[in-house]
Amino acid sequence: MDDSTVDVDVLVIGSGVAGLSAALSAREAGAERVVVLEAERVVGGSTRLSTGIVMGAGSRAQSRAGVEDDADAYYNDYMNANEWRLPGGVVRAMTAASGETLDWIEDHGVRYHPGLVRGGSENTPRCVAVVGGGEGLVAALHRAARDAGVDIVLDQRVTRLLVRDERVCGVAVGDQVITADAVVVASGGIGASRERLEQCFPEQMAEAGSWHWYIGSDGARGDHLAFAEQVGADITGVVGLRLLHPGFAQTLESYIPGWQVLVDREGRRFVDESAPYGILDRALGAHGGRAFFVFDRQAVDEELTGTSAYRQTYPEDPDRRSPNWNPAMIAEQVEAGRIARGDTVEEVATALGIDPVALSDTVRHYNEGADRGVDRWGKGPAYLRPLLHPPFHGAEVRLATLCWTGTGLRIDDRARVLDGRGDVVPGLWAAGESSGGPMGEVYVGSGGSIANGAIFGRIAGREAARARPR
Repeated sequence: MDDSTVDVDVLVIGSGVAGLSAALSAREAGAERVVVLEAERVVGGSTRLSTGIVMGAGSRAQSRAGVEDDADAYYNDYMNANEWRLPGGVVRAMTAASGETLDWIEDHGVRYHPGLVRGGSENTPRCVAVVGGGEGLVAALHRAARDAGVDIVLDQRVTRLLVRDERVCGVAVGDQVITADAVVVASGGIGASRERLEQCFPEQMAEAGSWHWYIGSDGARGDHLAFAEQVGADITGVVGLRLLHPGFAQTLESYIPGWQVLVDREGRRFVDESAPYGILDRALGAHGGRAFFVFDRQAVDEELTGTSAYRQTYPEDPDRRSPNWNPAMIAEQVEAGRIARGDTVEEVATALGIDPVALSDTVRHYNEGADRGVDRWGKGPAYLRPLLHPPFHGAEVRLATLCWTGTGLRIDDRARVLDGRGDVVPGLWAAGESSGGPMGEVYVGSGGSIANGAIFGRIAGREAARARPR
């Protein structure tokens, strides 16, 4: 963009699923000049790096699969998972619009794999898998937005909001001024800013230590928090999703192999190891964010893949092979001293600094249950494999991989940004990771964050277009 003042109807900050949905929705609602400013040199934000799973209830995809579901069931599942500690009106707006938003995405050229995916522990499958993953989702919405007449400008980091008569009326990009009737903030989260992370998540960052690894967009630096400070917007949702990660390789593995045995620092199990990653995040977080995997030689030799190892697989990678727990990697890390190996469970426990008696008792109880096909923590028989064959192995894991943050501008059910008193900040909307409130402390499953971005992006764009001063 040049150095002159530019005037637009709706200005969107960010080009992930929330920003693209907002821009496209604003055009459909009648806004003539819609501009998206993207801080990076590529479209897509963190959405581009995702698996492309999207969650929703009552979609055409569910109908095609013969699955009956509705927004009320989704709402209750969502609220129950978060112990009803979320703003019900905002969550209701999200779940109510989820099915139609999946249809809307599909209508704009996004292709879904046949069938459905379970995103978490829900009984009813309600997730779709986008062909091409996150890149496929971004490419289709980007194309639809361009075809609709949306201007998308890259390498444009917004430095401040413009405010006139207590209403947000545009943005500044360095010395350039862009006036707008409405502004939608969809600039992503805070994952790429170490300073913001330590400010918002001091305990979690301390638990991860030097193992911390962020897998989102480099542009997610918490710009929205600076905007909040400028206009007095309220901040909420100090939550984020962390994945278990060993310290020897920065290789993404959303789900851990179900055959692993996970114990805390006292050598006791505390969760079903095949559980969805949102549940593992919550469970391990209650144990200081650090634990240990224990397994035997047979688990290494068999190298189970796909559904034999994982409760959830993706259509893009149905025969998933563990990048961290395969024979070659294990042998390499044993040699490097990062995975302990011993002829007995007690030897492994001693090497890991765990009480040998406690770990031995844990493995004995686990094996007894596995022989009967039952588990006190509820792990399914398919993943119950007794630890019988030496040498035994053990390695520390931490909640160190950060892939999503939910610390953002408080919004209402129309995606309008609210101040500390609960009043609307005129002229300002937010969606996706930049918004706070819809996402709770318990991440309900794969596709939750993408759905949140698409739904509230769509709502924000529509509302921003309709609320423009006439």
